[in-house]
Amino acid sequence: MRKVLGVSFVFILLAAFGISAVRADSPTWTLISVDSIGCGGSATNFSMELAGITDPSPYHWRTIVDAGGDRYMDEDAGNPGSSDNGSYSWSLYNSSSAGPVTATFPLPNDTPVVVQLLLVDGIGGPAVSGAIVTFDRCNGGSVVSIEVITPASASCPNPLPTSAVVRNLPQGAPAFFAADLSAQTGFAIPAGNWYVTQTSGDFTQLWIACQASRVWVPSNAVAP
Repeated sequence: MRKVLGVSFVFILLAAFGISAVRADSPTWTLISVDSIGCGGSATNFSMELAGITDPSPYHWRTIVDAGGDRYMDEDAGNPGSSDNGSYSWSLYNSSSAGPVTATFPLPNDTPVVVQLLLVDGIGGPAVSGAIVTFDRCNGGSVVSIEVITPASASCPNPLPTSAVVRNLPQGAPAFFAADLSAQTGFAIPAGNWYVTQTSGDFTQLWIACQASRVWVPSNAVAP
């Protein structure tokens, strides 16, 4: 959900995470601030800025919310045009217009929440801009990480797929270059929540970061 912000709005930059408003010739959807965190529908709000959109535009706004292994929101908020460039308030609430969800608001207490605020190229296409925001919990929680999303480039050769889902590795797991026992890397993925991009046989693929190659772990190490 978006609401137009007045021109007098003062940007609250997320300096603690190295985030600032970015303007460029290519389209950008920039996280300006996290304004509130809550568990109920429309209780979590962000300030966002859209820039660089020209007509006709192939882009779509997409918002994805995951917590506790469930997907609470997957919204296609439409196709912005040049008149939509500007600043908005953006809220989290029940929506499955872009894909199926497995739970509804309110979000669970004392559970990490991952929010993907994405500008994607085409319906269901790859993300070209936006941010992934992680809260430690929705009840009195705080922001623990922000990752800026950029299109595949020299600085981000492996952007997060919009189809990725959050799953937990309760005990961690050995990492493999391929879905094969002979392809072990020699290092392990620590316990925690990770993005799953696909499965193949007895292996599950994880997305690590923009600058890192995806790795495989045994599927039996991933919580359902």
